[in-house]
Amino acid sequence: MKTISNSFFLGRLSIKQRLPLLICSLLLVCIAIYGFANYYSLRKADLTIGRDRLHSITAQMNTSFSQVTALYISNSTSVSKQPSVIQFLKSGGKMSQTEALGELNKLKTDSTWVLAELLDSNLKPLSSIGKNNIASGLDMKEVIASANLNPDSARITRLYPVKANAYYPLISEVSENGHVLGYTIAWKSILTTSKAVAAFSQFVGMGSSFFAGNRDGSLWTDFIQPVSPPFKPGQKPGMVDYKDADGNAMIVDLQPIAHTALLFGVAVSEKNMLNDLGRFVDWIIIIGIVIIVIGIIAAWMMSRSITRPLDELIKLATAISQGNYSQTVPIDQYQRDEIGRLANAFNIMIGQVSLSHHELENRVEERTAQLATVNKELEAFSYSVSHDLRTPLRAINGYSVMLKEDYEGELDSEGKRIVKNIIDNAKMMGQLIDDLLAFSRMSKKELTQAAVDMQFLAETVVRDLLQHEQADKYQINIGVLPPAVGDEVMMKQVMVNLVGNAIKYSSKKAAPLIEIGAEDAKDKTVYYVKDNGAGFDMAYGSKLFGVFQRLHSQEDFEGSGVGLALVKRIIEKHNGEVWAEGKENAGATFYFSLPKF
Repeated sequence: MKTISNSFFLGRLSIKQRLPLLICSLLLVCIAIYGFANYYSLRKADLTIGRDRLHSITAQMNTSFSQVTALYISNSTSVSKQPSVIQFLKSGGKMSQTEALGELNKLKTDSTWVLAELLDSNLKPLSSIGKNNIASGLDMKEVIASANLNPDSARITRLYPVKANAYYPLISEVSENGHVLGYTIAWKSILTTSKAVAAFSQFVGMGSSFFAGNRDGSLWTDFIQPVSPPFKPGQKPGMVDYKDADGNAMIVDLQPIAHTALLFGVAVSEKNMLNDLGRFVDWIIIIGIVIIVIGIIAAWMMSRSITRPLDELIKLATAISQGNYSQTVPIDQYQRDEIGRLANAFNIMIGQVSLSHHELENRVEERTAQLATVNKELEAFSYSVSHDLRTPLRAINGYSVMLKEDYEGELDSEGKRIVKNIIDNAKMMGQLIDDLLAFSRMSKKELTQAAVDMQFLAETVVRDLLQHEQADKYQINIGVLPPAVGDEVMMKQVMVNLVGNAIKYSSKKAAPLIEIGAEDAKDKTVYYVKDNGAGFDMAYGSKLFGVFQRLHSQEDFEGSGVGLALVKRIIEKHNGEVWAEGKENAGATFYFSLPKF
């Protein structure tokens, strides 16, 4: 009987009453279980989170160092390739001294710079800027050898102790035609002030400290002075546990710095890691409890007045989704509150949606009929162009050929020239008609989306276009072309037009050079075709992709002026972009982008 009474009591409670009670019960159980949870389990979880955070911090700082290093290397490589530097080293320091010194001055990228030198191939200093006593006690052969440089490359090697400081060299090889002429070396200090390190440690948090050193463990610093690391010298990259001088448990994450022979590490104590995470967890618990309590109270207060009218709105929304616009929300009993106003607004919306739906259907039917009419007119126009215009063109061309063959002996030079012009212009008009038809059909052609091997496509197009050209006349370099998604036939048309233009407009050069490549651009791939041909004036670049727009005369280069317009339409159908850069008599580069594969 007692059990029946309890069941009857719970059965009298509604869902909106039982739900807050259930949440309160679960909350109390969770708090009780959490309070008696094993301390060491929480400690393990805290340390795991702390290690992840330490690794993330180290990775972010290491990424910043790697980016700066890459910038240094790029700058040093650029300096080593300057003609003035090459001339200076080739002359043994006698020519282009002022210009070479100016280029050397570009290695002064920041306040850590202390010395920049130009050495010849025998490692003899020919010019320098800064403190000349930095490298005086070092074996420069060993310094250069440790860089293990490739031709036209640069690298940061390792730390070298000089008195109470630590420096690292940025070494770049200067060469010409594979012959080493010398080296540029920029010496930079890795140390800073204790105040700066303390400020950065406070910014990072967890009482962190920082280390940097050679991967072989020969020299380490804490960015203030050279130190003997508390962890094992020559330690491999990764997370390392050790004891500091006071016996405190410490964790350091060592990571290699890209483009260097250095390791960088951030170290924190387990105590600080646990304190920070403990306070964070406490605040999360407090805030969570407060939010849950507020949520339960709010749910209790609002559930009584919202649940029923919302059910009505849900039913009506379901009916609307099924295409039934005749039903409305009964709002008499809700007229005086917000739900009543919402129901009234919902009813008004139903009327507007119904009206808009009917208007849209009528407009779609009207537009469909107009589109069908336009398509028929376009088809009639295409038929007229392809048949009615071709017939007289064929007649003109045929009679002109007959005139040339049968009466060429009776015509003077001017007559022969006129007949030839008639034949050539008739052929050009036929080509214009073909190109125009191809351009008009492109807007109606459906895309066939599939994987396209752009590398194979480019190689095939180049081979086909050069089969009738003089052997070895053109030098065509094809880089690595990532695959794309699109219509393979259309993509081949794009390549044929762009590569064909490159061949045509570079044909008058003594050594035509064409480059086909690709670049990565976040969510898309940019392909390009570059030549050293006639180029164009960028002031008229906007006309390149228009129909029948030409920047060169027919006498200089044949063409219909439709090819680039066709390229633009194809790329836009693939949700891409096309553009060009060029300079008169200095070549042109045509780019087009496609979404990544």
